[in-house]
Amino acid sequence: MPFERVQIWHTVRLQQVCLHDPSVVLPAQTMHASPARVGWPKGQKDVAILNVDSTYDWPKSGLKGHTVCELQLIMRPIPRRGSCVTWCDHYLCYVCSFKIGVVDPVTEMHILTRAKHANGTLVGDVVPLTQLRAFINIIPRLGTAVDPQLTKSTSTHYHSSFYLNKYFDKQIYDTLYSASQG
Repeated sequence: MPFERVQIWHTVRLQQVCLHDPSVVLPAQTMHASPARVGWPKGQKDVAILNVDSTYDWPKSGLKGHTVCELQLIMRPIPRRGSCVTWCDHYLCYVCSFKIGVVDPVTEMHILTRAKHANGTLVGDVVPLTQLRAFINIIPRLGTAVDPQLTKSTSTHYHSSFYLNKYFDKQIYDTLYSASQG
């Protein structure tokens, strides 16, 4: 390995520009990738829009060229002393992916499911932090009976099917609505 240690962060501030006026910088939002602690027995892991194809530009392209992921770990590899590397000060994140499904006709929100390998383990990847585009909210898809272990702090851990909450804020709504119209 070309590095000797890794620095870990539990939060990152993500900032974007306004869909309708790119000269307007929106307030930064804090995203969490925290381990278990009091009040968050499974840790606090926020969900984001991630760019997977650089030919598509968020927010203009909507979900094209993007995916939804859960932020698991924020890190920066520290190169060995005296090594000559091009990625010095390159911040990375480990994310678990969601599959973006059809739009639910009742809620008009995309249905998300956790992406899994054939053996049932979650699909994850290490990506540059610069590929994160927007903080997003997801809502568990509940059936007729609610699992009693679901709480505010555990619902994303114990659940595997969600709605991509396009009503979370005006920027997200406008982005997803505009993309669906064009």
